[in-house]
Formats: sequence, C-alpha cells, structure tokens
Amino acid sequence: MIIEKNVEIAEIFHNYLEEINYEGLFGVGNFSAVYNSVIDEQKQYLESICGDEFRTYIDFGSIISLGIAYHPETIECINVKEKSGFNKELWNQYGYEYSHLNKMLKEISEKIAKLYNGIAIPPTTETSSKKIRNVKDYFPKTLSHRVVAEIAGLGWRGKNELLVTYDYGPAIRFVSILVNLKLIEGKRINSKCAECNACLEICPILREKSNLEDYRENCRLYLNSLGLIHDVCGKCIKACYNEINSRKG
Repeated sequence: MIIEKNVEIAEIFHNYLEEINYEGLFGVGNFSAVYNSVIDEQKQYLESICGDEFRTYIDFGSIISLGIAYHPETIECINVKEKSGFNKELWNQYGYEYSHLNKMLKEISEKIAKLYNGIAIPPTTETSSKKIRNVKDYFPKTLSHRVVAEIAGLGWRGKNELLVTYDYGPAIRFVSILVNLKLIEGKRINSKCAECNACLEICPILREKSNLEDYRENCRLYLNSLGLIHDVCGKCIKACYNEINSRKG
C-alpha cells in the first residue's frame, strides 16, 4: 500500500514534467524529522497550517518534496560580463525562469495536495526583498524547502547553503506538500562537496559568511543593488552547476 502510493504520486509528478518539458526530482521526508530540523519560526508556521491535525502529522505525516530543474541554457545567462558591464537583460532570463518554475511548482503541488487531502506550501513567499526590512521577515512566512529535500534524500547542503543534487547541482527549485500518509521516505546524503569551493570563489559574501551576523541579509541587500527584475542572483548556483558538470565529462 505504501509503495503503491509513492509510485502513484511520483507518476503524477513525472507525467506533469513530460507535459511541461522539464526534468525534476521526487522524494519524501518524515514530517517529524523536518519539524525538528527547522527554525522556531517555521515550527510555528507548521503548527499553524496543520491546525488540529498537528499531532497526527507528527505521528504519521510525511512531506513530499518536488523539484523542477532549470533548463541548462538559462543557467548560462547568469553573471555574463561584457565590455560595458554585466548583461542584465541576459541575467534577467534566469529570473524569468525562476518565476516560471515557481508557478509550475505551485500548480502541481496544489493538484497533488487536492488529490491526497494534503497541504501545499508555496515555493516562495512572493514578497519582494525591497518590501521587507530584514531577511528574517521571511522566516515565519514559509517552510525551508531545502530542509525538506535534504531530509528526503534528494541532495546535500552545499557550501552555498543550497540543496545540491547529483543531476542538477543546485540549479533546481523545490516545493513541499504535507500529507497525512505514511510513505516511503528517503535518507539524508552526506555532503559530496569535498574540497570544491567553486561557490565560495565566486561570491565574497559566502566566503565571509562565518564572519557576518547573518550572511542572508547581506545577500538580500546585494540582490537589491543589482537592479534585476527578480530577487535572484544565481552566481553561486552557476559556479556549482558548471563544476559538477565538468566532473561528469
């Protein structure tokens, strides 16, 4: 029964990927393990959206992790330097696909949640970084999809603090679905970064994160300074993605 449900849900997702001409990943994490791994603000968020069923989720619940990968050509649009400076028009292509992936993840997660009486957590808060005072304002509004995907065994936490996967590096967006079902769960993967520092070499903020009060706030301010259409940078994603692909060669 459990195996059948996993296969059934995975098939729905993979059929959707075929329809939209994208690749992606499916996994399942234990609800209780995720709850115990996130920060206090996100624990409260989970308690709030689960309501009276929270204890049932703790005892029996699972969290489905769905990931849709960026098209490779989009990653190459990031941080392209020309004689006159960075090509922002090209860089914005990454932001456009970021937004497109979020819409698709929202669509398929809501469909699966409806079929299995679950709760879909949006892939992003959809709050512009320019409209908040500090990165911490994001924390109570959503769940860390990275933590869910990590516990589901879809990848490991990289030195860029993103979820790094075997197939797509960190060039993938995730969404999560809470379900009151016992499903087959993945297992955490140990970091495969080893001596690789590609993401740290491209980003001074990441290099100095241990010396900063909260590197994420520095990232937010840097994003604002770029003047791009969407609040995404992607430099560390491109560096990691290209390094992983070079090793496959």
